Amino acid sequence: TDGRMKKWMLPWLVAMPAETQLGILSLILSGAFERIPRSLKLCFAHGGGSFAYLLGRVDNAWRHRDIVREDCPHPPSSYTDRFYTDSAVFDPRSLRLLIDVMGEDRVLLGSDYPYPLGEQEVGKLVTHADLVPGVQQKILFRNTMTFFGLHAQQ
Repeated sequence: TDGRMKKWMLPWLVAMPAETQLGILSLILSGAFERIPRSLKLCFAHGGGSFAYLLGRVDNAWRHRDIVREDCPHPPSSYTDRFYTDSAVFDPRSLRLLIDVMGEDRVLLGSDYPYPLGEQEVGKLVTHADLVPGVQQKILFRNTMTFFGLHAQQ
């Protein structure tokens, strides 16, 4: 938190989302998803950082640069079914992009609670993001139940 990241809560605004995207891309581009079992469930905080927004850039690099394809046999966008993200993006447009990129079954409710930028009313973004009710229910609880192998009581 020194230097450029000292002020304005930049570690929360820049570093945490960047580190999250770095983690996702490291798994994809290193070929780790080729070696780890599909049964391993991973969920990334911060809505996956800037992953959804920059995935087109990463796919473009994969198509045009051998060094990006070196350990990654498939386009990076083809790995979105290997992990989940939370919904802690704090903007309805960002949430809709995240759902478009990840798929409605791969986004879990997130809040960043108890950290200083946590969603003040957990779930408010999801319920106010102009999503169809079925998608809202998936993000609010159904996807999490699936992730943890829980079944709804009837």
